[in-house]
Amino acid sequence: MDTRTRRQPRLIVVAWTLLFCAAVASSSLPAAATASLPERIEKTEVVGTAFRLTFSSGRVLQGKELTGVTLSLLLSGDPVAHRVRIDDVVTDSRDPDGEVLLHKVSVADGATPVELCDPDPDGNRWMFPLKGQWDSEGKMISQSGFTLTCSAGAQGKCVRFGYKPWKTLSDGTDLAEYHRACVKMVRADYCGDHATTRTGMKIDIYDDRGIQREAESSGSDELSFEAAWSPAGAVCVAHTRVPEKMTLDGLSHSCPRLADRLGATPCTAQNAEAGLFGKALLFNRSR
Repeated sequence: MDTRTRRQPRLIVVAWTLLFCAAVASSSLPAAATASLPERIEKTEVVGTAFRLTFSSGRVLQGKELTGVTLSLLLSGDPVAHRVRIDDVVTDSRDPDGEVLLHKVSVADGATPVELCDPDPDGNRWMFPLKGQWDSEGKMISQSGFTLTCSAGAQGKCVRFGYKPWKTLSDGTDLAEYHRACVKMVRADYCGDHATTRTGMKIDIYDDRGIQREAESSGSDELSFEAAWSPAGAVCVAHTRVPEKMTLDGLSHSCPRLADRLGATPCTAQNAEAGLFGKALLFNRSR
């Protein structure tokens, strides 16, 4: 599992309108009518990872029906609206529930559209919306608007791992907490203050719910237990992922709460899974 976490453009929408294009004109409204008498958007929503628009006529477009639509988006901190086109929408083949929709999105301000996202480990530039405004640590800071997150970023990866922040399991488990813990894990953000990973690191992630399961190791992958994770960061650390960026000694000084929970002796998978250091939601192995 590749944990590259390139900095992605996070588009936080505070106001927006729909500009009709060919894909929408080909639906129930004639093209001429959409040009002269555009429908008014009565309601805008993000449901899971899908856009949902309700128009003044009562017509609703959502998910894959919005392929080809161009949105005029006013982004947080930017006074100029941008024309953002939804080029494609597909169901994520990795999602066994078929709930995650991946969007290919480009900025169409100029003559040549420009895709917003950097490539993910598979070379794809997928993006999807999440309801509300989210900070870089995977925490929702506002219910208003929505955030577009790239599949190459930590937040996008964690949704695709199965930690869907909008979802609550049948037993009441809030997956938003798992999503936050996952973002910390992907970023190797042990103390919850900054990332210490680098592009291309291989890890194995698993959790206490069985959403992700520990890979069966033949002993040849050279992965060993790294850390256990909560929404606030690591609860213990056996070894750091990138010693050039953070050592155990450095972590003991920069994060006093972890000082007696560092190293392979106290921080074993067994101790962490038993809750010796407090409740951990996720666990991972790395080189």
